[in-house]
Amino acid sequence: MQLVEDIPQVPDSNMLGILIANEGNFQWRNASLSFYNPINGSVQPDIYKAHNGKGIGDVLQSICSFQDKLYLVVNNSQKISILNTKTWKETNTITGFNSPRYFLPVSSQKAYVSDLYENAVYAVNLNTFQISNKIAIKGWTEEMVLINNKAFVCGVESPFVYVINIANDQIIDSIYTGYGPQYMRQDFANNIWVLSNGKAPILPSLSKINLAGELVLQLSFASGETPRRLEINEQKNQLFWLNKDLYTMNVSDTLLPAHALVKAGNKNFYTLGYEPYNKEILVSDAKDYVQRSEVFRYDLSGQLKGSFHTHINTGNFYARTK
Repeated sequence: MQLVEDIPQVPDSNMLGILIANEGNFQWRNASLSFYNPINGSVQPDIYKAHNGKGIGDVLQSICSFQDKLYLVVNNSQKISILNTKTWKETNTITGFNSPRYFLPVSSQKAYVSDLYENAVYAVNLNTFQISNKIAIKGWTEEMVLINNKAFVCGVESPFVYVINIANDQIIDSIYTGYGPQYMRQDFANNIWVLSNGKAPILPSLSKINLAGELVLQLSFASGETPRRLEINEQKNQLFWLNKDLYTMNVSDTLLPAHALVKAGNKNFYTLGYEPYNKEILVSDAKDYVQRSEVFRYDLSGQLKGSFHTHINTGNFYARTK
């Protein structure tokens, strides 16, 4: 595996590949952004610092690409850093957040940002890069999806996914999923799959919400299990998640899988992503949370295809597919 520490030519971040958010350590300000090229196998381990001459900040939570800009949500630095997609240079920052988590574009001029502590979802003006509104939601908000001009938002400290009308920033519905919805993905039929943490005595669960906003399936995990990090393939018909080990199921299944696709063994599986070019599952091993993470590549049958190193606490993957 080629590891490129210093890039002799400025890479174009419009190239297809996997952007990797390395959280770093809380309050150490050692977060970093990596880039994995699945075509030639190269890894650029800290492209933000290489092209901006500074670190990105404290805890890089998530990544989104929109309108030729790259939005990096830096949680404990309370900001979103905006990069030029040709040069990797930072062009703007959005500030005023409490503890931002995820960035969801909902129109050409507006995005929503979830937050750990704010009791609200922020609306951000993409022309001025300023917060334009706060949509009150009790407690921690996390992953979001946009379907038919409605934003679906995980309310982690509740049993609900909240539905926002993006035209007026008003909550129009709340959908019961079981306590602690945190992760969500949209399938090929526009069903929304939600992975919820549970809270004793309520069990963790995987739920399916149809396009009408109805809960049509809820699968409960066993007491003491900790499922997390929901992902889906490019055809949007196969789900993946971690529950210590790596699991998968088809969106047509009505039962949770009885066996893991990949056993973690002595690895500390921390997060996962889907790499659509080679149809591989990427799983990060955070090791002891201080040394650099290692990302393992598995095919859809669970066979190990290789690995590469990134930086500390690899916590999120973002696939550029166009």
